[in-house]
Amino acid sequence: MSYILQGKWEEKRLDDQANIDQFSIQDELKGIDIPPGAKVLDAGCGSGILCRFLEGKFPEIEVSGCDQSIQSLSYAQENTKNISSKYFQHDIVRDHLKDKYDYIFNRLVAHHLGEEQLKRTIQNFFQALNEGGKIHIVDVDGVFLNLGTTSPLLREKIEKVKQAFNGDLQVARYLPSLLFETGFKNIACKIEVMNFQGRSRVLEVEQWKERFVSGLSFYGEVFGNEFEAKKFFKEYTQEAAKEHVPLFCNKFIVTANKS
Repeated sequence: MSYILQGKWEEKRLDDQANIDQFSIQDELKGIDIPPGAKVLDAGCGSGILCRFLEGKFPEIEVSGCDQSIQSLSYAQENTKNISSKYFQHDIVRDHLKDKYDYIFNRLVAHHLGEEQLKRTIQNFFQALNEGGKIHIVDVDGVFLNLGTTSPLLREKIEKVKQAFNGDLQVARYLPSLLFETGFKNIACKIEVMNFQGRSRVLEVEQWKERFVSGLSFYGEVFGNEFEAKKFFKEYTQEAAKEHVPLFCNKFIVTANKS
């Protein structure tokens, strides 16, 4: 798995992102009830924000989080030191999980994977779930791409980034089918339009400024050097800040059972 956002403040950015209405964890988990004693994993836990939320809402469950990034795990551990969440390093694409779980959550990770990587990841999740266990995947479809600019040059640059990106910014739409093909049952898919306007647009543009800084190395390779990368950042964020320019994506909330 390749995660291009590796900046010094990336984990803090992930925490801040959850304060934008469109990224509300509470809304994403609406209707989910986890029984006491359940063993729960946040696969690709990042800053640990979902682990903290889960343990706060369901204090009698056993919560763990895994991530490939040591930096993220250190941040998560530091910010959950007063609760019992456990963290460990793990590559969810390449390696099987050693333990079994009743619930596996995977939030805003899928689009960083190509379709084949996502297939292997879902297979790993299936293997790691107890019989009757549940999976809950949240991901965005069209993020970064869905900027309604009329600038041919900016659209060309956006397409250049899309082609260079190791993941798939539209892979969320395939999640239900991939879960079905793996053997999951009772698949439910909720799709929400994340339409950034007003205050949420201001916050999302700030998020993009931070995402670009964290991914500077990647963008520098795409555009040849840091100067051209920063020029693109400025063009994109200035366009995204204009209220008349659509800035949106679709959020997929997909649940299924292993039975």
